[in-house]
Amino acid sequence: MRTMSPVPVVVLGEGVTALGVLRAFGRKGIPVHAPCSRKDPMRHSRFFRPLPGFVSADGRGLAADPAPLAEALQASGLERAVLCACSDHFCAAVAALPPALDERFPRCMPASATLDVLQDKGHFAELLARIGVAHPFTRLVRRPGDVDDIDGSRELFLKPRDSQRFFKTFGVKAFRVASAADARQRLGQTAAHDLEMVLQEYIPGSADNHYFVDGYRDRGGKVRVAFARRRLRIFPPDFGNSTAMVSIAPEEARQAIDDLDRLLAETGYLGIFSAEFKRDPRDGVYRILEVNTRPWWYVDFAVRSGADVCELMYRDALGEPLPALPPYEVGSRCVYPYYDLHALKHLRGQGMPYPWTRWARELWGAKQPIFALDDPLPGIYSALSTFGWLPKR
Repeated sequence: MRTMSPVPVVVLGEGVTALGVLRAFGRKGIPVHAPCSRKDPMRHSRFFRPLPGFVSADGRGLAADPAPLAEALQASGLERAVLCACSDHFCAAVAALPPALDERFPRCMPASATLDVLQDKGHFAELLARIGVAHPFTRLVRRPGDVDDIDGSRELFLKPRDSQRFFKTFGVKAFRVASAADARQRLGQTAAHDLEMVLQEYIPGSADNHYFVDGYRDRGGKVRVAFARRRLRIFPPDFGNSTAMVSIAPEEARQAIDDLDRLLAETGYLGIFSAEFKRDPRDGVYRILEVNTRPWWYVDFAVRSGADVCELMYRDALGEPLPALPPYEVGSRCVYPYYDLHALKHLRGQGMPYPWTRWARELWGAKQPIFALDDPLPGIYSALSTFGWLPKR
C-alpha cells in the first residue's frame, strides 16, 4: 500500500463486518474512521478513529441515510477519504450521495440500479431466471393466493425482499412454512410491518453443502480474486450464519464461480462481493442463494488468507494500479467460538457425537472474526458484553 500520507478510509456500518474491514486497512497503516455507536466493539480496536465532527447525542451511530451521511462527511474536515459501506442500507445511502462528493470521497461499489436488483430478493429471482443461473424454485408473493398450492410435498420457506429490515423486526432470516394456512399466517405478520416476501424451496442437505465465493470485481469488469470457502457448521440450524468454515481450491466450486462471473457481468457489478451457494445433493448442482453487495462477516478471514479484497477496493477507488494477488491459502480455517459452541451443542442434541477435544483442536490455529492477538480489546469487550460482565452505565 502507500508509504506516505495514505488517504484514510471511512468505514460505514457496525459489528463484525465493520471490525474486519477496520482491521484490514489498519494493519496496513491506513487511518480508519468510523461513525459507530458507543457500544460497538470496534471502538476498542487499536485501529479505530472516530469520524471527525460526528457527535451522536444518544450514543448511536450514524444513520444509513443519504442526507445525514452527506452532512457528516462534509463536516468531517477530511480532505479526501475512501468510503467503504458495510451494510446493505449503507450501500444504498452511499450510492445515493450527491455527485459533488465523488472526488472528495471516492469509492468502488455497485450503482443504485445494481444494488436494487441484487439486494431485493424478488428482483434477484427474476434476474436469475432470465439469464439461466441455477437457483432454487422461487416465487414472488404478491397476494395471499400465491401460496394456495403449498401442499407439503416439498420444503418451502418465506424469505424477505429486504433482509436487513426483516431481521431487525423478527430476529430471524426467514420463515419455514408447512402448509398454505401456515404461509398465510406468516404473510399476515410480515404485511403488518410492510415487508414483501418471496416463496422459495429449501435445498436439502447439511451445512457443509453450503459454499461461498467472495471477491472483488474491478472497474474494467475483471474479477480480481474469487475466494472459495465451504461451511462446516451453522447456527441457528435453520437460516443461520456460518460458525466454522474452511477455504477450498477454486476448482472445487468451479460451476459456482463461473455462474457468479456471468451474473456479475450481467449486472455490471463493481466492488466487493460475497455470494452463497448450496450444492444440491439430488443432482450435484450449485444453486445460488444470494449475493452480498458489500463486505461480509468473515471478510477479515479472506484478507488474512490472502484474498485482500479491501486493498483491491482501496486502490481501485483511488485510481491506482491493482496488484496481482498470489494464490490464497487453501485449507485455512475460521471459527466463531461463541456461536460455534451453540452449533456443536445442537449437533450433540441431535445425537451426533462431537468430542470437545476435537473441537478444541479445530479451534487451535483457526482464525476468528472478533478476537485477534494483534488487536485483542474488541474480543475482550465483546466477551464481557456477551456474558453481561460489563458495568452498567
